Amino acid sequence: MKWILLLIVLQTANFGFAKQNIMHSLYLADRPAFDDDELSIISEFGFLLADGNTNTSTITAKVNTSQELTSWSYQIIGSALYKQNQQELDGEESNQASAQKLFLSGQLDHKLTEPDDRLFIYGEYENNRFNGFRYQASLAAGWSSRLWHDKHSEFKYSVGPGYAISEVDENNSEDNSQNLIIRAALEYRKRFSDNATFRQFVSTEADQEFTKTKSETSVSTKLTGTLAMKLSFVVNLDTSVGPDIEELDTEAAVTLVYQFF
Repeated sequence: MKWILLLIVLQTANFGFAKQNIMHSLYLADRPAFDDDELSIISEFGFLLADGNTNTSTITAKVNTSQELTSWSYQIIGSALYKQNQQELDGEESNQASAQKLFLSGQLDHKLTEPDDRLFIYGEYENNRFNGFRYQASLAAGWSSRLWHDKHSEFKYSVGPGYAISEVDENNSEDNSQNLIIRAALEYRKRFSDNATFRQFVSTEADQEFTKTKSETSVSTKLTGTLAMKLSFVVNLDTSVGPDIEELDTEAAVTLVYQFF
């Protein structure tokens, strides 16, 4: 039932988006667009060290590489998170890892006759030490489109079927799973000025039993020509985790962002 409802919603939205593309061609035809054929490499780094009543350290890092070519576009993202707290074990205090996550994803788009309409293939891999899985991976393909893109804002989405694999760790009583999924994602960017940018990204992967959703909301402000400060809030919802693990996970971070290109 979940699959059928999701397909109906996406199909209805697609008709609406098609009409909006006609308005885009009439209304935005003479407005400047984002520069194509430019390579973008953006890195983020954040570090927190607290000592005293609370001893903790957190490191987060991320690299986002993307490029728009004549017939293709691609985006590759890698991120890592590590958190360590002082905990009492057998009557002795020691530093123990409380969060350790590695995430990799890549999407390749092939542009059709209308460059904003595309076919995509997407893959991701996640290794989260504390979510009950040794790893989770998925592969999806389908339709993607940029509904509009100008010097002030951009909105794009993708939707298609895929395949997901989850391998549980030795402490998880659940079974390994391999499922057909529907994946949908959207991204909106708004440039308020030359120095401030807002971004909202949402993705979801769903099968007949489980849903995995990620939302990232961020605001970045330039400090210099290539250096910026970013405030972000990430929400992860995974209903496939074990019974003793929270389905909802949130992250709030302030990071320094450096744009190489």
